[in-house]
Amino acid sequence: MKKSLFLLLSAVTILSFISCGSTPTAEPETKKEAPKVEEPAPVVEEPAPEPEPAAEDFSKANEELLSKADAARQKAIDAGAEKYFPEVLSSDDNFYDTVKAEITENPSADHSAKINEVIKRYEALATACMAKELKEKADELGLSDADAEKALADFEGSDNGADMQTNAEKALSAYSALLLKQLAAMAKTERNAALEAKKKADSVKAGVAKKDEYTGASNTFKKADSDFVTKNLEGAYKGYRSAKITFNNLYETIAEKRAAAQAAIDRAKQRVAEAENYTLEADSIAPLQGEVAGIEKEDAVLLEADNFANPDDAVIDVESTEEAKEAAAIDEEINSAAEAAEGDVK
Repeated sequence: MKKSLFLLLSAVTILSFISCGSTPTAEPETKKEAPKVEEPAPVVEEPAPEPEPAAEDFSKANEELLSKADAARQKAIDAGAEKYFPEVLSSDDNFYDTVKAEITENPSADHSAKINEVIKRYEALATACMAKELKEKADELGLSDADAEKALADFEGSDNGADMQTNAEKALSAYSALLLKQLAAMAKTERNAALEAKKKADSVKAGVAKKDEYTGASNTFKKADSDFVTKNLEGAYKGYRSAKITFNNLYETIAEKRAAAQAAIDRAKQRVAEAENYTLEADSIAPLQGEVAGIEKEDAVLLEADNFANPDDAVIDVESTEEAKEAAAIDEEINSAAEAAEGDVK
């Protein structure tokens, strides 16, 4: 029995070895990669929307511009807008009122464009008034300029500040050039005429016969020289003209009186001569004896002594002052303008 059990265990052991030798070797399993797990995208937080910036407030800027507009309007009025261009002033005021109403309705908005337009219009109006004033002076002197007149007409017909400014400045420039050119020539002409008139007045001793009037005319001439040098050509022209008229009147008045006096002297001489002839004839017939009442002695002084002051001492020299020298040799700008206009001056 024990022997049988031993044989059975041996057989089992042999079979186990055989079984182990024939079993194929298992290949090592390849390690499988774990599936990739995609990480969730980071959550980007949307930034909170920024508050919209507050609208810019132009209230203060508008007030400053309105102040400038008021000043420009006053300047136009001071220049004569109510007199020269009342319709243009009324139109500009209506536009300004419209702009102010818009500002009142929305004071913080930017109204600079329209307020600046108001300012341009009033400034152009002031310039046009200055041109109109020069036109009046030109009219008084019988002067005209087609371009200047057209510029003023275009100014009145303009409907925006830029065009109004352009035309007003063109008119002012044209009238200024016209008066400079013509008045320079006219002033020089009147100066020469006044000097000639003064020489005539001096020839009849006007400084003695009409001292106050003569002195006044001489001072007027000196003032005109000063105006000419400082380019106040209108003042110079009028001053020379006034002095010329006074000197001529003095000459004519005194010359007329001198002629009348000379005629009276000649008549008196004639009567004296006739009386002397009569006296000689009477004396030859009946000579007078002794002193006769009514007839002065031969050595009697009938008139007060005359000191025979030199009348030339009363002559006022108007050509040796510094102003006169400068006026006589006025700068090239005025001279060239005068020469260019001399042919137009009558």
